[in-house]
Amino acid sequence: MITNKEVFAKRREGALDEAYQMALELMQAPQVGDWDIKAFAWCLIDLIKRDVQAGNHQNLDHYREQLQTIKIDPNDDVLPKSIGYVLSLCNPHGKLISQAKALSKLGRHQDAVNLYKEVWQLSGSVDRDIQTGLGWALYKLCKELMARDNVNTETVKRDINDYLKLDVEKPSLLHSCFLQLASKLSGDGFNMLVFSHLWNLDYLRPEDFERFHGDDGKEYPSLAEKVIQQASKESVKSGNTQNLNYILPHINKAIDRFHDNIWLKLNKAKVLLTLGRNDDALAFGLEVAKSKMNDYWSWELLGDICSVNDPDAALGCFCKALLSSNDDKFTGKVRLKLAERMVKAGEYAAARLEVERVISYRERESQRIPDIASLLASQPWYQETVASPSNMAYYRSMAPVAESLLFSRLPWISACVGEKFMIPGKEGKSKPKRKLYVKTSAFPMEVSIPESKGDFRRLAIGDAIMLKGEQDTNGRFQVYVIEARREGATWDIFPEKIGVIDHVNKQKNLIHFIVDRKIDGIIPLSELTTSFKEGEAVALKLAKYITNQGERYRVLQAQPSTSIPDSSIRKEFHEEVREEREMGFTNNDIFVPPFLMNLEHIQDGDLVSGVAIINYNKKRSSWGWKAISIKKIVQD
Repeated sequence: MITNKEVFAKRREGALDEAYQMALELMQAPQVGDWDIKAFAWCLIDLIKRDVQAGNHQNLDHYREQLQTIKIDPNDDVLPKSIGYVLSLCNPHGKLISQAKALSKLGRHQDAVNLYKEVWQLSGSVDRDIQTGLGWALYKLCKELMARDNVNTETVKRDINDYLKLDVEKPSLLHSCFLQLASKLSGDGFNMLVFSHLWNLDYLRPEDFERFHGDDGKEYPSLAEKVIQQASKESVKSGNTQNLNYILPHINKAIDRFHDNIWLKLNKAKVLLTLGRNDDALAFGLEVAKSKMNDYWSWELLGDICSVNDPDAALGCFCKALLSSNDDKFTGKVRLKLAERMVKAGEYAAARLEVERVISYRERESQRIPDIASLLASQPWYQETVASPSNMAYYRSMAPVAESLLFSRLPWISACVGEKFMIPGKEGKSKPKRKLYVKTSAFPMEVSIPESKGDFRRLAIGDAIMLKGEQDTNGRFQVYVIEARREGATWDIFPEKIGVIDHVNKQKNLIHFIVDRKIDGIIPLSELTTSFKEGEAVALKLAKYITNQGERYRVLQAQPSTSIPDSSIRKEFHEEVREEREMGFTNNDIFVPPFLMNLEHIQDGDLVSGVAIINYNKKRSSWGWKAISIKKIVQD
């Protein structure tokens, strides 16, 4: 009886016709196994390749029909691809298709594209596999053209347009490769919004949302991020409601995935603003402005958002923008927006100065005068008014309205003033900093800010203040506004914690304390006003701060306490001891160090009493108890 192994052996020998006849017998058996089917399929594949190469088309249709009826194991990754390839060869122009694929492998992509198109013209229509082959050839050709010094963008656009006409698998690697090409062309006369419609952003793959990590260690935006940013920017330029509503769900999806991408939030604010949804845009405009407080355009955006519902805030935002930048090259638009509001407020001298600066700069640069500038300059008030020498005082008087708006949605948080300091090693080279301690649900959090960010001249260390701030996308707490807190006392945000001294290191002039299994730390003896012994209770005021090694705690106050530490960290015991190699262990596994055993002359079986403290064993990575004082009980 013939077996599939014999069929495969004949095939390897090159006796394809004999192997084919044997495989036919296998397929006629009462029970046909998966490997019997595979043996038959591989025979057909080799026969088709052979006859196509020889130009013998007599049996191709018969082989093709047989191959198309075979049911392939869905877990087989190799066979289906080979079947798809040889079926395309069964095309009357299979030899041309084979040549096109060979040309593409040789890097002759333009010739390959031409041959594929010739097959299409001769056939009138082609299957998906051939169109996919043409798609890859077009991609490689576009990539080659774009790598040249002088890129012919029109040729690349034409080839990309040819790809969009193909029927290929979507989503797929090929489809995403063309999206990547388009992203590189965006802004060079190539409209990503139009392309994204034709490409269809619903075909983005999960891989397209993965960010890139460069050899320099930096993280770069994912393909999806870049494309959605580019398309949303174009949608705002278009001002078309349909375009804006098309891109908005994709922006939302990207923001949900990439919370730290401020540019996506900027584009969403602009899309919502262009749609007339100013209230919805405000939340994202505020996020952008908080992230880019020193950039004039972020304040201009916030002013645009507020212009309908809060004119006073808009005026303040435009003033804040001009406090952030005084460069006439960039600030022309915001100056004219401000001038219009100054006119409505009757501030004609200030308004004329803004208009004059715009017109003067445009004339110097031989640029067209904006229509709104010409309109304002033609009005009677302009001719009758002498421009202000400077508007800086006006900007400063109006800016607090904008600052108040920016932080209006943030609550006041209680805090205390910390010490002023310089970064070690940068004394004289960097500006002084100030520690602040911010109230949290647990321990106050320590943050550092530039000394210039607040007025601390009348404040002492520990004084009560309040501030507005929040965590940024990198997990750092950003402080925006600081004010004195009238109802408060020194260090009042710090809860008192009772710990126990578990070690005194006189050589390093340090003591170590523990509050619980998560909170411990050291205190220099120089910072203490009294001495401590192991086992004594200590009242602590602690601040939490973050290092590369994790959470740490800084001691602001440490005083002796008559309170009894929690039994989870300190306990008294009355037990029998067993001795092992000069070390002692009680029945409840309290460890007695050798020096205590020797000091009190403790022997195996003695009854003892003492005080034990919770102790972490680094070698075993486990918690236990260690005696810090002990006394032998003499039994009658």
